[in-house]
Order: sequence, then structure tokens, then C-alpha cells
Amino acid sequence: MTMKSVLLGAAAGIAAIGAAQAADLPMTKGEAVEYVKVCSAFGPGFFYIPGTDTCLKIGGEIRAKYYAFGGTGYNRNDNRSAFDTQARVWFDARTETDWGLLRSYFQINADSNRLVGRGGGDGTRNDFTIDKAFIQFGGLTAGYAHSFFGFYDNEYGDTLEGNYYAQTKTVNLLAYTAQFGGGFSATLSLEDGRDHRVSGTSTPVDINGTLYGYREGGQQVPDVVAQLRWDQSWGSLAVQAAGHQSRSGENYSILVAGPNPGDPAVETPVVVRRSNKYGYAVGATGLIKIPAIDGWFVVEGQYADGALDYLGANNTFLAQGDRFVNAAGRVDAGKGWSITGELGGHITPQLQAVLVGSYIDTSFDRYSALGDYGIKEFTVSGNLTYTIVKGLKVAGEIGYTHGKTDHGPIVSDNPKLNGRDSYNNWLAGMRITRQF
Repeated sequence: MTMKSVLLGAAAGIAAIGAAQAADLPMTKGEAVEYVKVCSAFGPGFFYIPGTDTCLKIGGEIRAKYYAFGGTGYNRNDNRSAFDTQARVWFDARTETDWGLLRSYFQINADSNRLVGRGGGDGTRNDFTIDKAFIQFGGLTAGYAHSFFGFYDNEYGDTLEGNYYAQTKTVNLLAYTAQFGGGFSATLSLEDGRDHRVSGTSTPVDINGTLYGYREGGQQVPDVVAQLRWDQSWGSLAVQAAGHQSRSGENYSILVAGPNPGDPAVETPVVVRRSNKYGYAVGATGLIKIPAIDGWFVVEGQYADGALDYLGANNTFLAQGDRFVNAAGRVDAGKGWSITGELGGHITPQLQAVLVGSYIDTSFDRYSALGDYGIKEFTVSGNLTYTIVKGLKVAGEIGYTHGKTDHGPIVSDNPKLNGRDSYNNWLAGMRITRQF
């Protein structure tokens, strides 16, 4: 009992001393932990940035691509197979204000060995590109966003690497969209014309010993794009138009080989004819939804004169330009039309099928003594995409392209293509995608 009393007394004394010391310490209160809260106002995946009323969604995607290419358009210097792994990361921040929705969107893409359509890998490794970066406030859109000419490429364009001819550019722009109710909207967009150029320099023409050519000069006015759109539960309709300035630059020089084999190349001046002309493009887009297969049919067509980028002319196998110098030394404009159609839907809830066909027809008046020079090209691509589990997909695609020229053979460093007036190319490949 004596020992028990001693131990209890010692414990009580230690507790009393600890209490006395604790009484001398300042009183503190545990700070509240601020947890991330789900934001349901804008759909799944958004959360509140702590301490703000801004909702943020962060997403990502990994694409592993494996492709093979072939046809008359390739020689031994071209890649006949190409692999690429692409990573995508995007940030979507939205805030409701008294003046409407304030949104900022940013996406960056990184490629290990970037694929370029039917041309395989271009040798660019560890390549980082800005896919989009824009601000929206009410009806205002400012920054690096998809052109407002058409909507097929921005909202559909469901090929993997297969080609088509439509407006596919992401450009720097300043646009305003007005909503009128009933699904009607109208957009007026000022877009950087340098982003809408097809080619800056034409092949020089030798006229009486003087080389005449064309080269784009500095931009004076931006492109003006307008679109009227009607969206309904059954689909959408849109009409659009654009104006584009082509302004010649200063004279330049090129290296010209001597007349005899082995002669050194000589720097030769090229005279640029002064020109300041305006081109235009008009187009229309139609979409019909097919609920029975959770599918869609969309078609987009356009005509352009001196503004071939709006046709998708940058996507053709042979290079083209908005302006050129013809055999008489005159500056002339290219013109033409293109159309793209896509049919897509689900065979099963996990299996999606897409078929895309596209055609482009461009011409250049009085190109040579033979007459107007023209490039006609059509392409078709089909793919199947299977969802293995949520967020993981595997897809396969095949595509074919045929092109021909009018009133002029193809001039190319490729011996298989040089001197021909037609070509045939194909692609086949697969893509594994993980989205999160």
C-alpha cells in the first residue's frame, strides 16, 4: 500500500507540473482545413479553386500512333512508316459573373515524333505546340482559337490521320458572337490573315531573261470572317463568308544553277510585281443527328477566289498558293471549291464507325501557254474505334487519296512523281488513346 501511494502521488505531481506549464503557453485554435469542393455548375470534372469562385477542370490524353504510308507520291527519302506518341493537357477555368460567363481555355500538345498526315513523321522530335489558348467573356472570344469559318473541323473531323479539305486552322482572332434565341447566333471575327496564307512565294517565271515571281508582303488588314448559325435538337445549319488580303512583298533573290553541269549556282534577283488584291470565300455547313445509332451526318462545302486556305488547300498533296505570276508575268489568283462529308455512329455502345470523304478542285487562270493549271484531289478515310474500358480506346484507320493536274505535269524532286499528271497514295494505321 505504501509503494502504491508513492506511485500515485508521483503521477499526480507530474500531471500538476505539466498542467502548470501548459497554463503558461498561449492558447491556439486549430486552423480549418480548406478542402477542394466539387463544382457541378459546368458538368463533371470541375472543382473550385480554393479560396475563389472559379471552377477549374484539368484533363489529359495520351495518344500512341502507328502508321504506314505508300503510293506514287513517295520515294526512298520519305518515311513509309512512322510512330508518334502525343500527350495533351488542357485547363478550362470558368467563373459566373454579373456580366456573364468568364472562361479561359488552354491546351498544349507534345509529340515525340510528330506525324504529318500522309507524309509520315517530319523528323521533329519532342515538339511542344500550343493547340488553343483563348479567353471568352459573354459573347467575346479573344486569343488563339479555331477559325469561325465553318464548324466541321472544330466539332467533328473524326479521322485519325486521314486528310480532308475544309477550314482546319487555329488562328489568332478577336470575335463576338450574338445569341438571338431559338438557336440562332451570329459571329463576326477578325482573324490574323498571316494564319490564313496558303503559300508565300511562287515559282519564278523567266520572261526575256528576267525572273518574275510573287512573294507575300506584310499584313495591312486582318481577315474578316462572318457566320450565321442555327442549332436545333435535330442538328445544325450554318453559312459563312471571309475576306482575305494578298499583298506582294519586295524583290528577292534565289540561287540558279549554271547552264552547264558542275557550274556553280548564281544568286539571281527575282522581280516581284506590285499587287494588293482582296480575295474571298463563302461556305455552308449542315449537320443531321441520327439518334437510332447515336450518330451524325455532316457536310461542309465552300468556294474561294484568292483565299484558298478556306478550302483546305494547305492539306493537298501538291503545294498551292493564293497568288502567282503566270507565263505572261501577270499576278493572278487561284480559285476553286471543296466539299467534305462525314457519316458516323455506333455499331454497338462500345464500337464507333466513321467514314469521311472529301474533294477539292482548284484552278489558276492563264497559268501557261497550255491554259489554266488545275489541281483536283479526292480522299476517303474510314476508321473503327473500340472502347475497351472507360477512358481507354483503340482505333484502326485506312485512307486513300487520288489527285491529278490539268494542263501541266507535276514538277517534283521525287523521280516517281516528276513529270506525271496524277498520283495515288494510301495510309493505314492504328491509335491507342487514354483520356483522363
